[in-house]
Amino acid sequence: MNGFDPKRFTILMVDDNPKNLQLLGTTLRNEGYQVEFATSGRIALNWVSKKNFDLILLDIMMPEMSGYEVCEQIRKIHDYDDVPIVFLTAKTEKESVVYGFKIGAQDYITKPFDTAELLARVRTHLELRYNKLELKNINKHLEELVEERTRELHSLNQKLQKANEELRALDKAKSEFLHIIAHEIRTPLNGIKGSIDIMKELNEHHSFGSLFSILEESVNRLEKFALIALKITQLQIGKYELDFESVSVMSVVQHILQRYKETLQHKNININFKLKNDIKITADWELINTCFSAIIDNAVKFSPPSGNITIEAEDEENHVLIKIIDEGPGFSEKAMQNLFKLFSPGVKHINENEGIDLAMSKLIMDAHGGEIQISNYSNGAVVSLIFPKKETDFTKENQKSVNILS
Repeated sequence: MNGFDPKRFTILMVDDNPKNLQLLGTTLRNEGYQVEFATSGRIALNWVSKKNFDLILLDIMMPEMSGYEVCEQIRKIHDYDDVPIVFLTAKTEKESVVYGFKIGAQDYITKPFDTAELLARVRTHLELRYNKLELKNINKHLEELVEERTRELHSLNQKLQKANEELRALDKAKSEFLHIIAHEIRTPLNGIKGSIDIMKELNEHHSFGSLFSILEESVNRLEKFALIALKITQLQIGKYELDFESVSVMSVVQHILQRYKETLQHKNININFKLKNDIKITADWELINTCFSAIIDNAVKFSPPSGNITIEAEDEENHVLIKIIDEGPGFSEKAMQNLFKLFSPGVKHINENEGIDLAMSKLIMDAHGGEIQISNYSNGAVVSLIFPKKETDFTKENQKSVNILS
């Protein structure tokens, strides 16, 4: 113990011989220790009942109550269970020493005393007691710190759980809200679309033909936006149940092109297929149909009259690569810097919806464990879709809700 200060320690001496007490007391006080005296076991017990001592020097052979009895009584006191007790004895018999250790003594000093030995042993036991108390205090402090930290972590965990519950509630509310919005938008839109069809049939002279076309296009765009917004939200919060199956690329593309038959003829756009055999992918048909539709829709929209749209598919060893290539103006530099971000300013290539279709396509490819790549070339733009060939990962037995944000 660095900086050992005897003044900090109080020693109780118990001996029925006043000369021994005087001799030892003087020696210890000259070293700076605080010393109290007891000439009998009864007086010693009275001392320890009202004061705390750091060390007890206890004579064994005393009338009325021996040092052994005093030691046993002291050890029953809780505050003295680890206070060092050193026996003072003229006996050198092994049995006496062993018995003293058995009932709780830490050491013994034989009479007549050697001053240097006495002081060395006293100092050693006091240093051990001091270090033990320091360690005990440190452990207690550490326990308090652990308890405090545990309470803090518990409080933080409760707050985190509450925040997660609130987020789940918000996600649920958002999803339900968009379901309602999509339903409430589509219902009147269906009525408007039906009315437009009837009015077009009644408009025998076609005097309102262009107005009907504008109205019909606006309604279709609004309906499409509502459906896309709902699907994006479902993908983001993991509310979309994927149903994987083997999907023919050619079948999906031809199904989509049927919707653009009139537009393709009007713009005289040529569709070139470069598919090796009937290439298939493992995918959710509805999502892939949505993804392909968004990309083909924009390829058709931005292709110039008499332009070409090329659809390629290659069955590689580890993946299927599908490319949709158009001869439109391509993506601007600003658009290339904000690809796949919802409502990114400047992304006008995709259906004038500022990138919403591209963002949705990215979410769909993420849900399939795939990848979408965008690039320009000298005569247009290329959208590449890469599907991993991991059928064991994507089977109907592995249907799951996909949260691409996790």
